[in-house]
Amino acid sequence: MKLYNHAKADSILNNKNLVIVGGTSFYLKTLLYGISPMPKISKETKAKTSKILEDSITKAYEIVFTIDKQYMSNIASTDKYRIEKMLNLYYETGYTPTEYFKQNPPQPTITEPLPIYEITVDREVLRDRIRVRTEKMLDKGLLDEISYLKNKYGREPNCMKAIGIKESLDFFDGIYTKDEMIEKIIINTARLAKRQKTFNRSQFKEKSSLLLGELIID
Repeated sequence: MKLYNHAKADSILNNKNLVIVGGTSFYLKTLLYGISPMPKISKETKAKTSKILEDSITKAYEIVFTIDKQYMSNIASTDKYRIEKMLNLYYETGYTPTEYFKQNPPQPTITEPLPIYEITVDREVLRDRIRVRTEKMLDKGLLDEISYLKNKYGREPNCMKAIGIKESLDFFDGIYTKDEMIEKIIINTARLAKRQKTFNRSQFKEKSSLLLGELIID
């Protein structure tokens, strides 16, 4: 939010147009609809939550589900990241997620009308671009980079489950051949593009009548 406000002020000062481009649409959604401020989580709370998750993610989910069925019904019982976040929130504040977010509603950063455009591209052209992008990533050392990250941080961080990384880890484990790994990356990236298109159309329709077409990936 601070970065946007700084960029906007700078564009006004220099009499320039401000264009928000690229990246995940979640950032744009946050600018338009806001996000609830989260409390600072103490070391004690983090340790308590971590102990429960280490024992059983199922138990952790049941704890939060029991106190807030309404909120947790939209979160998968295997979604460790969100379960941990909600447990921390509950133990730190004493409020259920529903209660906390009701008391701390999101505040949008962008309140003025915002034209939203989405570049269109043919599905086969998109698939070809994804293939080229994947091959470039491999040529530039994707496997070496992931091997380094795995050795330094392990496989637990959420970023290690990202497309391109998880398929490479399966390649290291002998689950895929290199050619199979490449095809899996291409397929999963194409599926992500399709989900992004669906997300864009479902989230921003009321904000702009200018949202068009299919997501492009370079």
